[in-house]
Amino acid sequence: MSGLNSKILKAQLLILFLLTAVSFFAFYYHDSLPDNFMSITSDGGDVGFFSYYGTSFVSFIGYYSGPWIFFPFISFALLYTFLFSRRDYKLDLLNAVLLSGLFLSSSMIFYPRFLGEGLYYLFGSYLNQSDVYFLFASFLIGTLACSFRGDFKDAIVGIGGFFRNAPAVLNRAWNVWSQLIDRLVYQTRNLSDKVRKNVPSKLSGQLAWNEKEKPSAFEQSMVSEAAPVKEEPVIRKVPVQEVKVSEEIVEVKEENSIASKVKSILPTSKPSPKPKVNKASGEQLEMNYFAAVSTVSMKRQNQQNIQPDSEYFTDIINRIEATLAEYKIDGEIVNILKGPVVDTFELNLGPGVKVSKVTNTNKELSMALLGAPIRIVYPMVGKTTVGIEVPRNPREIIYLDEVLSTKEFKDTKHKLPIAMGKNAYGDTLVVDLAAMPHMLVAGATGAGKSVFINALLVSLLVKKSPEQMKLILIDPKQLELALYQKLPHLIMPVLTDAKSAAISLMWAVQEMERRYTILKEFGVRNIEGFNEKLKRADGKMLADIKQYYEDDGENYSLTYLVIIVDEFADLILTKAGKEIESNINRLAAKARAAGIHLVLATQRPSVDVITGTIKSNFPTRVSFRVTASQDSRTILNTVGAELLLGKGDMLFKQGAQSIRCHSSFVDEEEIEVLTERLSEIPVDFKTEAMDFLENGGNQEPVDEYAFGSHITSVNDADVKDKNLFDEAVKIVAQHQSASASMLQRRLRVGYNRAANLIEEMEAKGIVGPAEGSKRRKVLVPPMQD
Repeated sequence: MSGLNSKILKAQLLILFLLTAVSFFAFYYHDSLPDNFMSITSDGGDVGFFSYYGTSFVSFIGYYSGPWIFFPFISFALLYTFLFSRRDYKLDLLNAVLLSGLFLSSSMIFYPRFLGEGLYYLFGSYLNQSDVYFLFASFLIGTLACSFRGDFKDAIVGIGGFFRNAPAVLNRAWNVWSQLIDRLVYQTRNLSDKVRKNVPSKLSGQLAWNEKEKPSAFEQSMVSEAAPVKEEPVIRKVPVQEVKVSEEIVEVKEENSIASKVKSILPTSKPSPKPKVNKASGEQLEMNYFAAVSTVSMKRQNQQNIQPDSEYFTDIINRIEATLAEYKIDGEIVNILKGPVVDTFELNLGPGVKVSKVTNTNKELSMALLGAPIRIVYPMVGKTTVGIEVPRNPREIIYLDEVLSTKEFKDTKHKLPIAMGKNAYGDTLVVDLAAMPHMLVAGATGAGKSVFINALLVSLLVKKSPEQMKLILIDPKQLELALYQKLPHLIMPVLTDAKSAAISLMWAVQEMERRYTILKEFGVRNIEGFNEKLKRADGKMLADIKQYYEDDGENYSLTYLVIIVDEFADLILTKAGKEIESNINRLAAKARAAGIHLVLATQRPSVDVITGTIKSNFPTRVSFRVTASQDSRTILNTVGAELLLGKGDMLFKQGAQSIRCHSSFVDEEEIEVLTERLSEIPVDFKTEAMDFLENGGNQEPVDEYAFGSHITSVNDADVKDKNLFDEAVKIVAQHQSASASMLQRRLRVGYNRAANLIEEMEAKGIVGPAEGSKRRKVLVPPMQD
């Protein structure tokens, strides 16, 4: 809390206390206080100066006040002690007036005797009852909004949602009630007929009616909501056109008899297998996805963060200035930038004092602050001061739900938004993975790296549906990313071994090349331009790119592809490490325009893991606490990460500048709730990716001058062009179908190679030209064995 706000609030508290004391004195001695106006005219000699003005003042206060002032005083004192003194909000200065107005109007409504005679006269003369109620409601809302702004807003939103959903709930309840009444009326009407028919039959040992007979008209109307049943032979040759089941009737207890009769008229043979259902439209899938995400509410922790008082900051300022004075450094703390984890004390240096003298006293300042790991920041952008970052005790816990609920994240225009947490000054930090375009994460064990990866994934899942983003997750530890194995965003299962990881990265490189070919056909520079142009594409444009897609019914739009690799060091130091590094470098160098983005995480930011080539292709880096300054230099090209606090404290470097921020915390239980809800959406692995993974990742030969061409595939290098073309013709003739994706799977070549083979066969008259969404015609007969 700033000094000015604290002084004003204390003054308000003192004024309320004095008014309360005087009001109670005047209320208690009301009958014994003299009427000074009458006394001074009749017997002025008995009235002294102080007694006259003292009793006049008390009478005046009592006339325009009363015991009601006690309640705003007590309320304001409690709120100041537990709430106002621990934060720094300008609106808190209005709470004394709002509380006074609230209890003044409530006293006028419920117990007017608590008001002074003057106030009661003013209220009665100028305000009617409705005006008093209006003032009471206004002061109540103002008090709640200023004092409990966050909880009050959540309560208003919850009440609004309740009233918004109330009509639908009442309508469903009315439908259930109406059907129950109709059912009871029907049973009552037929009770006499059933008794008349069944009692004699029961007495004679016979059954009065056959339960397999045709249902009554009422029972047919009660089951009129189900889907049509195909015409098939049925028992007793009862013609059935459609049988429907109402969702509301399921809740009626007496439905067993109707269900049994409906079951008796259905065919007894096993139903035929259901045909494969076509995929829903992209818009419908997105609606279903975000509806599922909206039903998952992460549990917000109710723990209240304790704010340090002014004495805490005064003690730190005195220790810093005293230590600097011992080393004859002229400086003064002029401002405090308060944050959730660290507080930045701005030091204004005297004339002629070098910054290097302050940095050389880093250890001495840390010792003066009882061993707290401090960090000196200079220059501070837009300031002429030196920043001294001191850890806060106790530190605040930043929950991911809190960051996801902020306006910065909800209204972000980022393509792939990531909720990083809060910076050193408590401001929410949201960044765009698509603009980075790749991220390198490092940190020692327990520093918060894995929690940050979870927060990154949850941020993307909340904002992006499977129709907008796909994932490839590589987890050599087999533990960190296991919670996400049922996500509908996955192209392939979560990979846990180096061989599969190398194959998946090889597939990602081929996918990048395929996307670049598609972008070239459309004449655009990135997938955003492609998806925008696809909306107004004609048949000819679609025919040009059709050969690059696996399925005729596949959506032609290109989604973002995010590849997350945890424990990158475990992969790079294996036998397949060179191939993995080559494919990582190829993706990092070229994949941005194709919408493919990488996130690499490692516990070992050493030079044998993070090579110079990898560092040059990953301009965005995140470093949590590391064990040595050498590791900090490897990941950030500067020291400082070894002085971080751990548990989510990190340095975020995008470009040349590093920002200190604090990652948000997300619990595993919250992730399980989210992933379990999303697992209801079926997982749809990409067919060609799975085939590529199962076939061991054989790929087409690469250009001998291309990047990474020193790593080749033995199988592809030995294949001759003519033999490959003859084999492709044999496959097309045998299957009477021609597509690039089929040749890619059969011949184990890349998309570009398969597409060239199709074009060569078209030029030689083996297959026909592309006809929009239809398959190409095969012009040669099937080959005989």
